[in-house]
Amino acid sequence: MPVPDALGALKDAFRVRRIDGPLPRALDVLHTSSAAAAPGGPDNAFLLAGDGGFHLLDRPDPELLARTVPAGRPEAWRTLDATVLHSVLLEHVWRIPDGPEDIRYIHDTEAAVEQAERHGGTAVLMRPVHEDTVRGLAEQGVTMPRKSTSFGPKPATGLVLRDLDQN
Repeated sequence: MPVPDALGALKDAFRVRRIDGPLPRALDVLHTSSAAAAPGGPDNAFLLAGDGGFHLLDRPDPELLARTVPAGRPEAWRTLDATVLHSVLLEHVWRIPDGPEDIRYIHDTEAAVEQAERHGGTAVLMRPVHEDTVRGLAEQGVTMPRKSTSFGPKPATGLVLRDLDQN
C-alpha cells in the first residue's frame, strides 16, 4: 500500500504529523512520542515511511481501540504497539491480510524504508517492546503478537564438534 493511501485511510483514527529530517531524527521523535500522548490517553505511536518523508501516527482514537482491539487479554497486551498495529491498522483501517505476500518483516530500519521507497509501499516502524512487558506477559502465559518479540541482532548458530577423549 502506498503511503498516501495508508495516510488517507486513517481519517481520524490517529493524529498524523509529518516529521522533517533524516531517519535518525524521525526515529528520535518516534521513541519520545509517548511523552506527547494526551493525558490519560493511549500512547501508541508508529512512523510511516516510503514516500521520501516520515509521518508520525500517534494519539489513536480511544473509541476505535475499544472496538477493534480484542478484549479478554491483559491491559499490557491490549496496549502494545504491535497489538494496535495488527488489530487496528492492518485489520480494521487498511484491511491488509497478515500474510507473506502482503507484509514483510524487515529488522533493519534503513532497509525497511529503502524497500518501501523502491517498491511503492509503506514501511511501518515501531518502538521496541520493553523487556519487563515481555517478561510480565510471559509470566501470565500470554502469547505476544506476531513478530513483536523478534529482536535482533540474532546470535550466530552452529555446531562445534570436539573429541572429548583425551587418549
